[in-house]
Amino acid sequence: MLPKSYRVFKWLVYAAATLLLCGVQSLLCNNLRVFGVTPFLYPLLPAMVAMFEGTRPGAVFGLVLGIFCDLLVPAPFRGFFTIAFPAAAVFAAGIASRLLSRGVLCALVVSAAGLLTVCAFRLAVQVLSGGQYLGLMARISLAETLLTLPFVLAALPVYRSIFRKCAADY
Repeated sequence: MLPKSYRVFKWLVYAAATLLLCGVQSLLCNNLRVFGVTPFLYPLLPAMVAMFEGTRPGAVFGLVLGIFCDLLVPAPFRGFFTIAFPAAAVFAAGIASRLLSRGVLCALVVSAAGLLTVCAFRLAVQVLSGGQYLGLMARISLAETLLTLPFVLAALPVYRSIFRKCAADY
């Protein structure tokens, strides 16, 4: 069991790295458009943390990031990201703990799973609100996922270094 102050420090470092990657989203990704679609980094962040830290810490991280995104990012309804991000983190942690070892391939798979989980939530909201333009939403979600996946190669070293440097032998 890690000392309480050490755990607080580790999660503050995760928060700082996440703010850095949120800055990448705001400054770079929001201005990058390919066929009218922009990359959306936020769902892959809780998925990557869940890959390294596990189900419960990843879900809590996803919950906090979801609240943060619900305050700042437009969504289909209030609380959307607060629901979707913990679900994405749990799904990603399940994949990382049972199917793949931590690495680039695992990061790509769990990030795709996190992005597709949020896309599935968006499509479910679309179906519940009338289901118009469902095919278009699915195509846009798939394009957004494919456009976002290369950014995993930027986020992976950040979170991997935090996980390795903050691993203590107590």
